[in-house]
Amino acid sequence: MDGNKIASLEISNKRFYIFPVLSFLDSIACQHNTIDPSRYHQLRFVVGEILKTRIENAYPGGNGKIYVELFLTESYLEVSVKDKGVPGWHDFSYDKNAVTATPKDLRNFILDMYVDEIGMEKLGSDGQRIFVRKKIVNPIAFKTPAPYPETQALDTNITIHPVVTEEDVIEAIRCIYSEYGYSYSYERLYYVDSFMKLIRSGEIMSFLAVNDHHQTAGHFALAFSDTYKGMPEISTVVIRKEFRGLGLFSRFMTYCEDLANEIGVRALMGEPVAFHPMSQKAFLRAGYTATSLLLSYLGTEIESEYNKHAERLSLSVGVKLIDKNAYSKVYPPRELVGFVKKIYDRLGYRYDICPGEGCAESTVMKMDTSNTLHMTKIYVFTAGEDLEDTLRSAVKNSIKQKSEMIELVILMNSPCCEHGYIAAKKCGFTFSGIIPGSAEGDYLIMQMLPGGELDYDKLIMVGEFEELKNDVLTLTKPT
Repeated sequence: MDGNKIASLEISNKRFYIFPVLSFLDSIACQHNTIDPSRYHQLRFVVGEILKTRIENAYPGGNGKIYVELFLTESYLEVSVKDKGVPGWHDFSYDKNAVTATPKDLRNFILDMYVDEIGMEKLGSDGQRIFVRKKIVNPIAFKTPAPYPETQALDTNITIHPVVTEEDVIEAIRCIYSEYGYSYSYERLYYVDSFMKLIRSGEIMSFLAVNDHHQTAGHFALAFSDTYKGMPEISTVVIRKEFRGLGLFSRFMTYCEDLANEIGVRALMGEPVAFHPMSQKAFLRAGYTATSLLLSYLGTEIESEYNKHAERLSLSVGVKLIDKNAYSKVYPPRELVGFVKKIYDRLGYRYDICPGEGCAESTVMKMDTSNTLHMTKIYVFTAGEDLEDTLRSAVKNSIKQKSEMIELVILMNSPCCEHGYIAAKKCGFTFSGIIPGSAEGDYLIMQMLPGGELDYDKLIMVGEFEELKNDVLTLTKPT
């Protein structure tokens, strides 16, 4: 994120600094002119409340420093408030069942509604960071794209070309809409301007499949993320009904692999639906290794042929190593060593597995809550002595905010990984698999379904994905 920092301030924990900080924020927002005034003032209000709360609570009875940082990307404006004072994980929680129960609950509910993302990070010896993000795109009403007419494929000579022009983007939006309606979780793909920004910033590479009669046969994208750097995901795959049965899915994956070799990524990742054997088979034929389950991952609002029963969708994860010289040194929990070796050997990964080294003095982690996906993601980079208590607090806050799924990601390249795994199990998390191959490290995946049990019975898996499910069940069943 540092590469996108546009300003920073250091202040003392005195209330009279709030207005000067907000005035400085005003000048920066005016200078960059990237977000419309109504949306900016919502962000400004939230920042003011966070500053006020941390100034009052971070250093009770004493003096301390608070750091305000501004970041700007093609997607959003972010403001973070960082300090080394008393942890403030409880300061911004609320109960969605009773948002008017107390002034604090009501305030925090409003804060959550006013920003697009809010998250917290524990930075170990560097303290903690609270960040809020407001999307750059202006809130315009969705306009339903003209539907594709019912027709037949006039020819099956399909070529693939990148989405470059606004006309290409409009066609890609039509194609995505034909499968998902307006329920696709990455809503920026429905706006022409934000879609173009995603492409120009390198966050996605988008492609259309078109025949000689200029009929669109499908769409797919490579999505690049900060979490899995160097390992883009094959996503937003749509094949129009008239063009199914032509092996286009396999062609899409071959195209992505050729491109991955060309641009020099470390690995590729795909997430086939966990009850759609055809897509799983396609990934396996393309040489992907099944690595993890993502149970109840996507919300019930998804409109597609995969989700006709208003249930959260389960996914599985497949990874293909592109850089054959890639190497990883990991510290998996002892009871998972056999599982990790099996997957790494199938991937052709060069690796060393080392014994864990206890826990760190303090935890380094981040928590994001997504209102779109109705889920919370917790990333643990270093597991400290305080991790169990911190996780219990994070889970409690997530449940209050009605997260339907809580996902825990633990860095396996940290010597404290086993301590994190044990603490997570004590808090009720269940092991789901691993996601190796990122340039930033390899990750152990755990999940929790608040108020329910993870349901493996509805999964329809084949080949390695079925074997993966059985391995996970073996490792997680009560002893």
